[in-house]
Amino acid sequence: MKNVELKKRFKNKYVIRIAAGAVTIAVLGTGVGGAYAVHAEKAKTEESAETQNADADTQDSTKDAENKLLNALSGDETQTEEAGKEETVYVVSKADGTADNVIVSEWLKNKDGSDTIKDASDLKDIKNVKGDETFTQNGDEVTWDAKGNDIYYQGTTDKELPVTEKITYYLDGKEMTPEEIAGKSGKVTIRFNYTNNEKTTQVVDGEEHEVYVPFTVMTGMILPEDYSNVEVTNGKVISDGSKKVVVGVAMPGLKDSLQIEDGDLDADVDIPDYVEVTADVENFSLDMTMSVIMNDLLGSTDLDEAFDLTDLEDSINTLSDSSKQLVDGSSDLAKGLDTLKNSMKEFSSGVNTLKDGVTSYTNGASEINAGAAALDTGIESLSQGVSTLTSALGTAMSDSEKQAVAAQADAAVESNFAGGTSDAIAAQAASQFEQTMKGSKSAVEQQISSQLAGSELYTTMVDAVYNQKIFEAYQAQKDTVDAAIAAYAAQGVNLSITDVVEQGYQAQTGHSIKSEVEAGVAQNLSGAAGTIADGVTSGIAELGKQQMGASVADACKTAAKTAAEAAAVSGAEGAKSQIAAQLQQSGLMEGVAKLKSGASQLSKGTSTLVSNNNALVGGAKALAEATSKLAEGVDKLESGSNELTEGMAKFDEEGIQKLVDAYNGDAKELLNKLTAVVDAGKEYQTFTKVADGTKGNVKFIIRTEAVKADEK
Repeated sequence: MKNVELKKRFKNKYVIRIAAGAVTIAVLGTGVGGAYAVHAEKAKTEESAETQNADADTQDSTKDAENKLLNALSGDETQTEEAGKEETVYVVSKADGTADNVIVSEWLKNKDGSDTIKDASDLKDIKNVKGDETFTQNGDEVTWDAKGNDIYYQGTTDKELPVTEKITYYLDGKEMTPEEIAGKSGKVTIRFNYTNNEKTTQVVDGEEHEVYVPFTVMTGMILPEDYSNVEVTNGKVISDGSKKVVVGVAMPGLKDSLQIEDGDLDADVDIPDYVEVTADVENFSLDMTMSVIMNDLLGSTDLDEAFDLTDLEDSINTLSDSSKQLVDGSSDLAKGLDTLKNSMKEFSSGVNTLKDGVTSYTNGASEINAGAAALDTGIESLSQGVSTLTSALGTAMSDSEKQAVAAQADAAVESNFAGGTSDAIAAQAASQFEQTMKGSKSAVEQQISSQLAGSELYTTMVDAVYNQKIFEAYQAQKDTVDAAIAAYAAQGVNLSITDVVEQGYQAQTGHSIKSEVEAGVAQNLSGAAGTIADGVTSGIAELGKQQMGASVADACKTAAKTAAEAAAVSGAEGAKSQIAAQLQQSGLMEGVAKLKSGASQLSKGTSTLVSNNNALVGGAKALAEATSKLAEGVDKLESGSNELTEGMAKFDEEGIQKLVDAYNGDAKELLNKLTAVVDAGKEYQTFTKVADGTKGNVKFIIRTEAVKADEK
């Protein structure tokens, strides 16, 4: 057969592109670190019915895309579905690649709904991370009381990893430790070397040969803004103008397994076994790097069956059909990303609407507060006027004053009533009328409180305060919340910031932030003293008694004038005493005092209402700005993934295919070697152990810590 056919067999663009896209998403998304935090404590994989049903169209599309990414990382979509044990090994490493902590997460699939599941494991500290199912252990044999359920558990191990990573840092050609290079400037080189530690014996042309398990390592990182002139060996750099994303690919041990020397290949073709990044850097720092390791990227097809030398045409047709199916799958993934992008636009629009609503609410609350303050000031002036009138009526008159009063009595009475006395008498009369008509003030307050509780004001206040509290809780625990969201996303669950904050708060207090806010607002609207209902009741009482008060005030003013005119000279002193007594009997002072108290309470209530205005407006603004940045990030992710897909396709066409062409005339021998390598990849099903008769699937994720200068 011709090597052009072997080249086509390597042309699995779908797997390579999707796997590369997965690394990009893992690096760009802030939730990768969160996945480690979740698995380090307890995997929270429960999905509520409400979460599963929310935004069904977008969620289904996104979930479909995530499944394709996971299947691509596993190397074979069918194999992943058939696996009875899914294993993910999380490795937390130092900045130089040295492993610090290894956590293994296991998923035992109970397809038949069996009561028990037989498993094999050499992990330590095994614990159920989802349900309450228990297990018994006899050596490496583990028996789970599954009760018909899938089992999710995790454990730790100190076993040597099948692929180890070493990161070396150079500044201007001089090797440095991460601590030494942090904060320095110059020409920086970061080299990732990978060592394949997993060998197996395979039969090639009737002879036994040792071959490495064909692990493929994809490493990604985000470079800070102060990196310039970035170059990548065995990888690609993508820049959006502010940040640079680097993704590299290596296949450690593959050249040795195929017995290929560097000189055997074309000058522009190589099998990468390391990744190297060079750049001009100011104040060197580097956030965490992510590496995804897969064991069966080459095993997507059965090479022995595919390369039937007696019937090449059938093999080509089969390969062509398979390629079309892979292209269709890639299209489905693109649609899922497009749906996510469109959903972000709708979400951003909703946040802006919320921001405008909060602004309108706070403006209205400020206007109410200003009116209440003005009412309080006016009643204070009325109180002072009544006190002045009472004092004047109680002062004894001299002879000359009595003569002056005789002429001015009528005018003085008119002036006093015009200056506020008439209003005060009207207020007292109206108050007495109100008490008689309404009977019980508490009943009125209760009715107003009930109406307020069902009003738009109540709903607006609850939403505003609730959004503020969610924002404050998110700001206080931002890293933890972002980490949890990413962890859920890794399990196929899309949760919002509000969902995660509510879950955490309920776990700590036993009740939700929503219920707490509703209770607080309801209390503020209730009929208790000092609340809005109490202030509104007092205000309504004052405004509703004007007509009755006006009639009584007019009658009092007429009586005062008649008395003053009748005793202008000889009875002025007596008239003053009589008027003073009448005012005392009328309860004017008490009425003014009650009016003043009610106005003060109303003013305090409205002040409380507007006290959080700035915080609400600021929170809504911050939420809108954060949403805008998030939308920009999704756009960049979509664009970056497309660019990376094109780059990996070029690697496939110009790398793998040229590698095959280099062996023109030796296709059968190379095919046998490749078949042995593929078989080694398929046989490697677990990092720990797997029960007899159970098919396993495993992937490794390595995260290194950041390199940063100490802040002094």
